[in-house]
Amino acid sequence: IVSLATTVVIGVGAPYYLRRVRLERPAIGTFNARDICVLFVLLAFLPVFYLHLPRWLLTSFLALTFCSALSIGLRPLLSPAKLWLTVGVLVGGNIFIGRTFLGTVHGWQVFWLENSVIVAMAAISVTNLYVQGGMKLKYVAGFAGALAIYDVFFTKYLPLTNQLVEKFLGYPLNPSMGFRWGFDNAAVGIGDLLVYGLFILAALKAYGKPGLRVGLTLVTLFGAVLPSLVPLVINFVDARTDVLVPAQAWFGPPAVLGYLWLRRKYGRERTVKEFLDSPDFIGRRPKTVTVPTPVPVAQPAPVPAPEPVGTPATAPAG
Repeated sequence: IVSLATTVVIGVGAPYYLRRVRLERPAIGTFNARDICVLFVLLAFLPVFYLHLPRWLLTSFLALTFCSALSIGLRPLLSPAKLWLTVGVLVGGNIFIGRTFLGTVHGWQVFWLENSVIVAMAAISVTNLYVQGGMKLKYVAGFAGALAIYDVFFTKYLPLTNQLVEKFLGYPLNPSMGFRWGFDNAAVGIGDLLVYGLFILAALKAYGKPGLRVGLTLVTLFGAVLPSLVPLVINFVDARTDVLVPAQAWFGPPAVLGYLWLRRKYGRERTVKEFLDSPDFIGRRPKTVTVPTPVPVAQPAPVPAPEPVGTPATAPAG
């Protein structure tokens, strides 16, 4: 249920934002394969970084990260004062709830609901920043394929993901969307949400509504439904009796195949400008400032100087 609910939130919220809100284009140029490589390295090494930080420093780092991500998405919608008030209430409220409400099941549920709002807004903002910055679907598909290998290795053979879940659970600003029933917590990490959002948005930007349908279908089936059913067949229980499913292992290969099918059927991907000029974008288009061409002014003909008055005539010689 949690996997499906989070997929619906990202699958509906991210395209809704993309079709209506234009983010300021980053000054670093167009996002490309190099940026995907940087993102992959960050996702690979940030868990190690998180695990070695003291709790107070980890919470501070997460607060700064979420404040930055939230401000990206809220900046086109709110004035600076309302923006930072909203961000402060969300992040500060999460820290307060995470430190005081987790003694009861209902307190956990309140925490997960508020925390999920922050994570969803952050994921929608960051994925829109990448796609509106020019990220192509082929790079996103390759990213998902690489994460499929990464996810299996660091979940099944080198339990880094397991340690990360233990590190975050029960503390403020958990980078996951989730909920709690009784003694059990169910959650989907922000890394998975970013991949799903990037794929859906890049498919919409590249191929319009057909791409959106393919993206939503693949994310729902292979990002939400299948990872929820796999534990019934394959044992993913770790030493702490947690069930950790490497979701990208099931989503990555279909994402690559989905991109190849879209490219074969519809051809090249659209650029951001082509998307903004298409009916798929229904928001306010960026204003184009037209500088008027100066009209040349006809210069008046020079007026001959008047002859001086009273000048004596010169008598002819001889």
